[in-house]
Amino acid sequence: AWEQTAALLAIDSPSGFTRRAAEWVKDAFEALGFPAKITTKGGVLADLGGENADDGLFLEAHSDTLGAMVAQIKGNGRLRVTPLGGMCAVNGETENVRVHTRSGRIIEGTLQLCNASVHVNGDYAKTDRTFDTTEILLDENVSSAEEARALGIETGDIVCFDPRTHVTASGYIKSRFLDDKLSVGILLGFAKYLRDEEKALPRHTYAHVTVYEEVGHGGC
Repeated sequence: AWEQTAALLAIDSPSGFTRRAAEWVKDAFEALGFPAKITTKGGVLADLGGENADDGLFLEAHSDTLGAMVAQIKGNGRLRVTPLGGMCAVNGETENVRVHTRSGRIIEGTLQLCNASVHVNGDYAKTDRTFDTTEILLDENVSSAEEARALGIETGDIVCFDPRTHVTASGYIKSRFLDDKLSVGILLGFAKYLRDEEKALPRHTYAHVTVYEEVGHGGC
């Protein structure tokens, strides 16, 4: 379960940018021998089998995460973003990010306060951290909107925050987006248990992994 969780955490999948994660989940269930399909809404439905189809059971999780979207390319080449889901700027400040362009190129950067020097900015500690007072500084040599666009960046591009996945020496899992990719990993661990132990469930059971939970749409 932990190994699958770590693999899924490594796949960027904020709401609206979930296809690669969904396909990975589908393939993971199929690799264990369970039929799975992509649903109309882009999630995954895996059939774990079971005897009583009239009393079926859905085990649900979601693979979409919080994130952001490029709202403006500023004149200095930096980016103003808007959140996807309940992402808060105060929780993302100084975080490494990846901007996924339409061409498939990934540009790295950092979300930081617009005036990020604590030595120069006298209001540094008093400034509310919002997505209007923070910006993404790209890890590229750009200083104008034209230079940022030359990299392939446009408004509407998806911004993904580094999950910072880490397992401590005592076995604790630390990561962004354990809600709810850890649950997906647990469902895959359960599926592996059913296969390895050749267990037959008393109720027909499905694993349903949605991709809309963070924007208030879909079962969870």
